[in-house]
Amino acid sequence: MEVLKHEGPGRLGLVRVGDYSFRTPALAGVDFTLSPFNSFFHPDEPGNYDFNLAPSIPLGFYTPGEIIEKAIGRLWSVNYGGFNAFYLPALRRTEYLGEFFKIIERHGFEAVYLGNSKILIKEYRYFVRILRELRERFPNVMIITDLEPFFYPLAVYLGVDAFDTRSLKLYDFEGKGFTQFSPFLWSDGPNSLDFAKKTILEVRKALEEGKLRYLVENYFPTQYHAGILRIADLEHSDYLEKYTPIQKETVYFISDASIRRPEVKRWHSRVKERFVPPKNTELVLLFPCSAKKPYSLSRSHTLYRKAMKEALGSGISKVHELILTSPFGVVPREWEWLAKYDIVVTGHWGEEEIKPAAELLARTLEKYPKDVPIVAHLDEAYVEIARLASEMTGREIIFTEVKNGTTSGESLGSLTETLKEFQLEGTKEDRAYRYFEDIRKAFDFYFGAGAGEAVLPENGQVKGSKMLRLFVDDQQTGTFEDGVISVTPFGMQRIYDRLKAYWVKIDFELRGDVFAVGVNEADERIRPEDIVGIVRDGKVVGVGKAVLSGEEMVRAKKGVAVKVRKRA
Repeated sequence: MEVLKHEGPGRLGLVRVGDYSFRTPALAGVDFTLSPFNSFFHPDEPGNYDFNLAPSIPLGFYTPGEIIEKAIGRLWSVNYGGFNAFYLPALRRTEYLGEFFKIIERHGFEAVYLGNSKILIKEYRYFVRILRELRERFPNVMIITDLEPFFYPLAVYLGVDAFDTRSLKLYDFEGKGFTQFSPFLWSDGPNSLDFAKKTILEVRKALEEGKLRYLVENYFPTQYHAGILRIADLEHSDYLEKYTPIQKETVYFISDASIRRPEVKRWHSRVKERFVPPKNTELVLLFPCSAKKPYSLSRSHTLYRKAMKEALGSGISKVHELILTSPFGVVPREWEWLAKYDIVVTGHWGEEEIKPAAELLARTLEKYPKDVPIVAHLDEAYVEIARLASEMTGREIIFTEVKNGTTSGESLGSLTETLKEFQLEGTKEDRAYRYFEDIRKAFDFYFGAGAGEAVLPENGQVKGSKMLRLFVDDQQTGTFEDGVISVTPFGMQRIYDRLKAYWVKIDFELRGDVFAVGVNEADERIRPEDIVGIVRDGKVVGVGKAVLSGEEMVRAKKGVAVKVRKRA
């Protein structure tokens, strides 16, 4: 199986079987045929199936350890010739998973049928853990299981590739028809296979458009869904994040589960690890977010900016702005183009939103020198966040007087009068420095602190008006336009030399795309769709877009790892 696109562990894949191929997520029995379950005494001939399930011993989820050990002993003696799919019983005794994995690895199975799935979904932690261990260890192996269609979006998001549909006939026999809200609302008349086909097409479409997580949160018909997703978000956030591409489009936060999305955790970690305040900061300003993105184009932030200019004049180039928002917590002004999200704004914040935002703000404020004053122009829950952050850091925050919202005449007047107390003077050099910083910070977000200075140092040049081209010593390092960047091989070499970040190492002459089988090493920080440098003998020989995560590139043996865009 080759991975074409990721959203979390969920993936669009291409499977080649014999003379034909099909895409996943798929339905067993529609895109391919899975052999009937086999007992240990399987016939000598595997039969004419695309995926032939190898002989196995049925083991229940609660099977005692001594019986599992006997079964494993028997399974090692099986002749697996002619079989390309392995039946993996989901067991509560997960310490035995390693033995089953050794069998899968030794015989090179192309697919794994995860058994006991109807019980497994009720054991939230085991469901997520087993899928994670399978997906991480065998990136080219298909995972097939037997679940009802309303579980498809969540199961695919966590790593399942295909679904056996044979058990769905039981619902047809009982006269139950599936709906999006099954098992609470059933339609009249049999429709199990049609509904399964419709759902799998929806899942594929969501994957193609980067909206799978959104679909998952819209399919919440049982407590098992909520429990499994909560466990995945809280206990396996690193698993979800490392397969999740950097957001290119607006992320919609529609439920309490949305604020635990991997994009949110990634944002928090990058603010902590990759954001460095501008060196000439002499005043920090805290503002609330706005419904319109980027914030600077909104009515409220236009009014804030007007008040700042009136009060500070040229000194505005020595002010640094932080925007408070849920669920991203803190958005440095330079990163507002990168914070693409939409959330219901009611003025009511939950503890799960306030505390993380306050902690992130506290960590961010600690990056500034202690003698730099902090002014907050906030209302509602934003004030609580700032006060909590002040307590955590011991840093004093000066609050403006806000009445009837932050954009009322009285409130803006208070902002202006408060800022006038600070005698800041900016120079032409300060303005030029901040202009460069607006560009640099985007590269820091994508590659790490220092990447911006690598592609645009003090002696660098910026050419153009909207699409900005960046140069060092008359060689182009990259481009910047409204937060969207590109990097040339020369620019990527400078980033690699400085940070040793976002590299994929090969030992052959680069002619086209880089396939997983040709990857020797890869930076574990790489996520699908990241810009990466292809490195040979310490030299960047090309720049491309990652298809797989860095860890996955090394483990995978099939498919494209990096789509090459530019060669040196």
